[in-house]
Amino acid sequence: MTDILHIYTRVSTSSQEEEGTSLETQLELGVQRAEKLGMDHKVWNEGGRSSSKDDLSNRPVLTDLLQKVDDGEVQHLYVWNTDRLSRNLNTWGMIRFKLIKNDVTLHTPTGKQVLSDPQTNLMLGILSEISQYDNQLRTERFRLGKLKRIRQGGWMGGPPPYGYSLDNSKLVPNEEEQKWVKHIFESYKNGDSIDEIRTQLLKNGVVTRRGNPVWSHGSIDKLLTNSHYEGYYTYTDKKSGDTIRIVCPRLLDPSLIKSVRDLREKRSYGKTGNRRTKTSNQKYTYLLTGLLVCGHCGSLYGGNYKKTQTSYYSCLQKTHKFKTKYTDKHVVCGSNRNIRIDKTDEVVWDTVVDIISKSHTFKETVKTELLGKNSYKKSSSELKKLQNKQKKLKKEVDDVTDSIVNSESLVLIGKRDKVEIERIVKNLEEHRLSLETQIEEISQSLLEDQQQRRWVDWVKEFGNRIDKLNDPDFTIEDRKKFLEGVVNKILVTNNDVREHELKIEFRLPYVGDKFEYNDPSNKSKGYTIKKGRKTKKVVTDLLKKTIG
Repeated sequence: MTDILHIYTRVSTSSQEEEGTSLETQLELGVQRAEKLGMDHKVWNEGGRSSSKDDLSNRPVLTDLLQKVDDGEVQHLYVWNTDRLSRNLNTWGMIRFKLIKNDVTLHTPTGKQVLSDPQTNLMLGILSEISQYDNQLRTERFRLGKLKRIRQGGWMGGPPPYGYSLDNSKLVPNEEEQKWVKHIFESYKNGDSIDEIRTQLLKNGVVTRRGNPVWSHGSIDKLLTNSHYEGYYTYTDKKSGDTIRIVCPRLLDPSLIKSVRDLREKRSYGKTGNRRTKTSNQKYTYLLTGLLVCGHCGSLYGGNYKKTQTSYYSCLQKTHKFKTKYTDKHVVCGSNRNIRIDKTDEVVWDTVVDIISKSHTFKETVKTELLGKNSYKKSSSELKKLQNKQKKLKKEVDDVTDSIVNSESLVLIGKRDKVEIERIVKNLEEHRLSLETQIEEISQSLLEDQQQRRWVDWVKEFGNRIDKLNDPDFTIEDRKKFLEGVVNKILVTNNDVREHELKIEFRLPYVGDKFEYNDPSNKSKGYTIKKGRKTKKVVTDLLKKTIG
């Protein structure tokens, strides 16, 4: 083992090839050194890997080599320069400690380095500092060089935008793709939706920049807003924050771009600052949107208001199926009928009001909350304690995680026994899991309290108005807010071509609950509310109500 020279080779940039420090050159010099020493050699080739990280997660070959050092199988190690091992001071310090501990002789083209010698150790430390400084300068030179190339019209890196190719690192029109860019813009200008454009591209076999035959809505929408087609693009340097405007070949006429831009503004319902404004098809308030769920595919129902025709609720999977069409997320909805808005609103509202008006559970909740007795809300001090406990637990999780990392590092540098550390790490991971479980339980408790507080606010607003639910002053907005307070969702399914079933799921078991005195002969002993059910089914024949 002592007569083998272990040769470690690595490059991190193409410039090293030009400077004469390629993998082949490093290996050649290492072999020459082995021959001069009269040793056999073994090659450890890392290939092209960065050494700037302060761990060895991206250096599997070096990690294996250091394990051999720990096992006593390496006594002589050759590198072209110590920065081949690492430019990072922390990592290099750990490696140097490991080599010293195992009495490994380090060889370079200039000779051998006995690391246990104080003078050699000091010199290598200084060289490491210089190497890291040089690496930082190289990084800065690369950044400044990139900015210079970009200012001169060079591409900033990565795949070019659709419609362009690269020639000498500059954008040039791609004639085939340019044709489809123009087609997309003209189709949009002529009134085609993004879904229709997407289908056209699919039928014509037009693939995306990444070779995907199915264009996403986001890709097409981004293409329609791409400034490159106007003849420029911008690049912002992350370090300085400077933004550079770069001129590139224009692919489309300005009039076409302006027409599409104006249309996008109109189709996006208009914008005021960052807020979306309403248009005529958004002015109508639908009582049950957000509550109606399709029992066939799980999608929500949306409203479709008509001034002169019958207005309907319909499954959004059928109307928005283009969003998932041609993808593995696409679902074929089995719902074959829309439902009339007026009749559905009437059936649901009457059913819910009837159940809530008769519910002893609801009345008891109103009584409890409005009188402030036996409230299930947590006090402010209790909430503060939970939040502080959660904060401490999160801090302890961070500490445990750091301890796990440090323990594993102790094995790497040879300070602790591997088997012992594995046992410690296992215990730490079990403790961390326990802490994270407690954090999750507290988060759930805080969430439930938040939901309960919203419920209490709702009760205070509507509880004392329960007898006036059908009064004219109960606007559709009030009704919608009331329904959202007591109903979780309404499942809609088709039994046949004529019938629908509405399964109303309440937030609490209001349906069929009962009020019973503990002792009918002595009512002073109190009473008990027996829970009912959470669901109520309503079967409709073309929305003619038949309660079930």
